[in-house]
Amino acid sequence: MAKDFLTEPPNDTQQDSAPTDDRENREPVRIMVVGSRQGITAVVNWLVRLGFAQMADWSDLQRAPNTGQWMRVLTKWLQKN
Repeated sequence: MAKDFLTEPPNDTQQDSAPTDDRENREPVRIMVVGSRQGITAVVNWLVRLGFAQMADWSDLQRAPNTGQWMRVLTKWLQKN
């Protein structure tokens, strides 16, 4: 299952005239962590230690809309079959 996730988004600088099969076979999946600053930091650090994502892949810590809580977002690219 881990091989189904790609670490890099599709390269948008490729020629638009002939989209590659690889680019057509990917879809973005967003993972959102919402909670306290301390809780989010703990979960993000845990996922980084597990090798799920790198720290730089996560968005900056920001306020979640209408909740008063905090959030961080990660986009992983899922390989379609």
